[in-house]
Amino acid sequence: MGQIVGAAIVSHHPGLVQPREVRVQRGNGRDSDLIEGFDRVRNRIDAVKPDTFVLFDTHWITTGMHLVAGAAHYKGHYTSSELPFSMSRFAYDYRGAPGLGRLVEEVAQERKVQARNVTDETLPLQYPTINVIHYLGRGEKVLSVGTCQTAQFRHFLQMGEVVAEAIRRSDARVVLLASGAMSHKFYDLDHVPPHPRIWHPDNVSDPGNRALDLEVLGFWKEGRHDIVLDRFPELEAAKYEGHGAHYAQMMGALGGKACKARGIQLAEYENAAGTGNVHVWFDLH
Repeated sequence: MGQIVGAAIVSHHPGLVQPREVRVQRGNGRDSDLIEGFDRVRNRIDAVKPDTFVLFDTHWITTGMHLVAGAAHYKGHYTSSELPFSMSRFAYDYRGAPGLGRLVEEVAQERKVQARNVTDETLPLQYPTINVIHYLGRGEKVLSVGTCQTAQFRHFLQMGEVVAEAIRRSDARVVLLASGAMSHKFYDLDHVPPHPRIWHPDNVSDPGNRALDLEVLGFWKEGRHDIVLDRFPELEAAKYEGHGAHYAQMMGALGGKACKARGIQLAEYENAAGTGNVHVWFDLH
């Protein structure tokens, strides 16, 4: 029987894979703390010894159904169509989780949930998967899960439940990775950040969104996912990345409002182009 052994919300923005000297310059002499934060997350991963990551990808936008990327292997070079001067010909090479992908589709069919497994190795990848695996991967299998733009909150929870049941039927030890920002309102093209350190939280685009992010961080630390899920419309109004699907699907897999896993913040809360970013580990034991 498979098991979910850990879970985390992690940032993935392209600034994190720029050269260190660029990050330090943008950070007014200090690198983004999310970089060292990846090492802190990896230490938590090492402690639970997974063989598989299930990664909820906020940039893999699907329509009409949930999708998982269940090919056996992914290798190539990625250039971002959004930010090609931040990510160009970025190499990736990691194992897929085809068995788990098949189980996801099997469970979805049984439960009449609109979800399919994509086995084509030429499927275009997205940087929420590539960047996170770059920093956290150590040979684990990876199953990316998309963000269905025609889904509602309840559908994201259902998909998380499908993923959890598929994991239970497998022999995998899984860490769930919700790859995305918190509030995700970009600042305008001609915006001048008020703080010289680009990563500073004062540079998050909307003070109200920043306040909500910090409030949510407080609830996560207390394990009060019931409160956060009840307030999900507020997260969507603050433009949580991917409609908050990364968090909602992860929580569906962890029991929804019944989940009491306390969050351990493993990086400073930081800005990226107006969005709120952080790494938080949820200890399941």
